[in-house]
Amino acid sequence: MEHLPSTAADGRRAARVELRQPSLGELRFELVATEPEPPRPGEVTIQVFAAGLNFRDVLTAMGLSAAYFQDVPRPGLECAGVITAVGADVAAFRVGDRVAAVAEGTFASELNVPATVVMALPDHLDFAQAATLPVAFLTAWYGLVHLAGLRSGERVLIHSAAGGVGTAALAIAELRGAEVFATVGTPEKRAYLRERGVEHVMDSHSVEFGDGVLAATGGEGVDVVLNSLTGELLRRSLELLRIRGRFIEIGTRDIMADAALGLGPFRNSLSMHSVDLRLLVERCPEVIGGLFTELAPLFATGSLAPLPYTPFPVSRAGLAFRRMISGRHIGKIVLTFA
Repeated sequence: MEHLPSTAADGRRAARVELRQPSLGELRFELVATEPEPPRPGEVTIQVFAAGLNFRDVLTAMGLSAAYFQDVPRPGLECAGVITAVGADVAAFRVGDRVAAVAEGTFASELNVPATVVMALPDHLDFAQAATLPVAFLTAWYGLVHLAGLRSGERVLIHSAAGGVGTAALAIAELRGAEVFATVGTPEKRAYLRERGVEHVMDSHSVEFGDGVLAATGGEGVDVVLNSLTGELLRRSLELLRIRGRFIEIGTRDIMADAALGLGPFRNSLSMHSVDLRLLVERCPEVIGGLFTELAPLFATGSLAPLPYTPFPVSRAGLAFRRMISGRHIGKIVLTFA
């Protein structure tokens, strides 16, 4: 892949990453030149220095997005960089501000986004660190705090707890004073969580995690489940909720498949919610702005910290995607733009 052209909002070239001939065997990416456009009213232009890679990007690259989404998402949903232009009616940001944002199509050297989906960065965060924040923390904060109302002393089961959203959820649960139960898919990741101080760590590939949760809680179960598992594993997770438990679904595969779900567990007066961050970004940007307003002070004070990440230059995007497909990484994978 060629080097990324230098960009700005003053007419110099911009570029975006595009996938060519996607297949399971070979992922080939190209940089395609684009013509910079001035921001519209309510928008800002961001020169991108880092962008987070997410599971939905891999699904798109592998040609599997139809099983998870109604359309094919554009690559990239989060980024960090510098504002180079400000549209009319934008008072919260100025040219030169360092920011993070959540928006479609962030695998680009420059993009225009609504100011409502942008967050100012504290000085102690660099761009790669900042690119780990938007998707993971917005999803986990909205799910655990706004929908589940997670409180101190409650028990929360976090699936895929070494991934981006899972790692953010761990930090939020600890901040809220909750007792954490976590699942991951490999021995290495289980060792990582134990080293991090998580006491209850189980295998996400087997329904036996349910037995572990019940054994550790004297048969009572948990108050909140943050779920990304499917099929039988999802249903087993629902059964672990005690009275007035809250189930937060952040996966989409079973939803898109209209999978059957037994209602028996709901005799315990449960509630179930789903979180589709992409939908919120597109249809409810004011919600995103409100969440960023709550999260920004926590990042500024260090109450919440950037996630562990593995960086790849955008010229090696194919390698970054293959690393994510392997499932070996912890936290986030970040593409950096020169």
